[in-house]
Amino acid sequence: MAVVGWESCLHYCDCRKLAVVEENGRGVRFVNKREKRVALYRVDGCLIKEGVKCDFLFLVIEGGRAFFIELKGSDLEEAVHQIARTIEQLGKWLPGYRFEGRIVTTRVRTPALKSTYLMKLEKMLRRTGGTLVVKAKWDEVNV
Repeated sequence: MAVVGWESCLHYCDCRKLAVVEENGRGVRFVNKREKRVALYRVDGCLIKEGVKCDFLFLVIEGGRAFFIELKGSDLEEAVHQIARTIEQLGKWLPGYRFEGRIVTTRVRTPALKSTYLMKLEKMLRRTGGTLVVKAKWDEVNV
């Protein structure tokens, strides 16, 4: 079931085998072989209209996983801020979910990988059992 009150920002809520979240040649493929119920929400400009926020929220409803997705050029630190702020704003509506962060960039500068902001976000995600993954161009996740 989709989150009540968020229907206007819902792209889909079904049991598709392959879900793709893409923008400007960057994206995440969610492979759903077991056909679990999944939902995709537009965050930027819909769930959150102002301030700092990530692009999408992908929920694996059967399994309780919430993927906060930011598709970015190369500013990794800004992407980290966007995901952290979105979790702060929307996380309370997702009790029991494991929060996962996915940042897909055009390229990643090596010094940015050691940012204290990035380490704080990783710690925030670990509290729910989740992780942060940073990839260039595309990421693929088995749900």
